[in-house]
Amino acid sequence: MLGSVFTEEIPWFCTTCGACLDRCPAFVNPVDEIIDLRRYQVLTTGKMPKSIGEVLRNMERQGNPWGMPPEERISWAEGLQIRELSPGDETDVLLFLGCALAYDERNKRVARSIVKLLNKAQVEFGVLGLDEMCCGETSRRLGNEYLFQMMVEQNLELFTSIKFERIVSPCPHCFNTLKNEYPQFGSQHQVQHLAELLSELPFHEPEFAVNGNGFQGRITFHDSCYLGRYNQIFTEPRQLLRTARAEPIEMARTGLNSFCCGGGGGQMWMETDPNTRINHRRLDDAIQTSADLVTTACPYCLLMFDDAIRSKGLGDQIQVMDFTEVLVKQFVED
Repeated sequence: MLGSVFTEEIPWFCTTCGACLDRCPAFVNPVDEIIDLRRYQVLTTGKMPKSIGEVLRNMERQGNPWGMPPEERISWAEGLQIRELSPGDETDVLLFLGCALAYDERNKRVARSIVKLLNKAQVEFGVLGLDEMCCGETSRRLGNEYLFQMMVEQNLELFTSIKFERIVSPCPHCFNTLKNEYPQFGSQHQVQHLAELLSELPFHEPEFAVNGNGFQGRITFHDSCYLGRYNQIFTEPRQLLRTARAEPIEMARTGLNSFCCGGGGGQMWMETDPNTRINHRRLDDAIQTSADLVTTACPYCLLMFDDAIRSKGLGDQIQVMDFTEVLVKQFVED
């Protein structure tokens, strides 16, 4: 098909947002076919965009798409009360943060907010620290199935060395991979997104009295494709925002009809035409609500909105935050 039906660049345009899967009345699955085409290019012909090749090399050499040294994976936690798990340890929650929250400077602030919330709620949890590895989602979506399966094998070996009740991840991409794709390789672990765990906590109780330093303004919430369309988690983050007295204003496209931020399917790592960037179009949806703040529950979405706001010079008009950062402002004293 490549070169005859369509050009070699076409498979790399897909964000794997899942909208086609939701809409198609015949249940056709173009996403799997596109990933197969990418696998052919990456593992057989070697023809791929330069930026994709660099990301895959980063994952092979450093174990993460950012290409950061593995020894810096836990640097975000400096000064926090956090338990790093070792083989043989036991805990209720294994907090699997993922590469974005470990290495991206903006998302490191989100990781710190998560720890503050869990400590405030006295949740028994721990992190893998330097032992945590990439879940492999990026390598699978970019067509390097071999690298993905190596990472799965290493992670499952690590998981079996620790006793825990459930894995919780704040990243929808890690969450979807651990919950829906790791079972293909024998995983039987219970997996939750962070919003599901936080929804179990008693933020309505007196000890979580709303802090006067909380965000003041109009808020809208963006549904991540991998949290919403792929896993049907729409209610929990919105209810948490309401508990924090931050009633979200809905965009025109929301829920199953939510519009992609443009960061999935490897698009985070690709150069795109500034005149046709998907994140700019999604930011326009948020601006139409007259919100002062757009919130999300995905580190990729956070970065894509942040990029769009900076590119358009709209930092004085609208901000972007992870929903946990809003909760920390309301429930945890600075």
